[in-house]
Amino acid sequence: MPLHLIKILFRLGVLGFLLGGLCIVAGQTLGLALGDAAWVNGVATTAGPPTFITAGITGLLAYVLSYARPGDPEPATTTPEPQPAETAPRPE
Repeated sequence: MPLHLIKILFRLGVLGFLLGGLCIVAGQTLGLALGDAAWVNGVATTAGPPTFITAGITGLLAYVLSYARPGDPEPATTTPEPQPAETAPRPE
């Protein structure tokens, strides 16, 4: 599977589960505001599974992307040379 296609699917998956989560939260908030427990439960039952499945698949795609994409080379970490401490002039 080409890397470009995996990136596109990953972005679509992130968008999908974020929108699904927004629908769940907004729907349950509306159900709480209306005082309708069946509405709250219905939103979770209806929108929950597709959202959670999308999030799981997106997580797997992120895992594949972390291995498929060549890592950036480690930046050369240079430690500063130790400098002698400045000494205060001694009073004589």
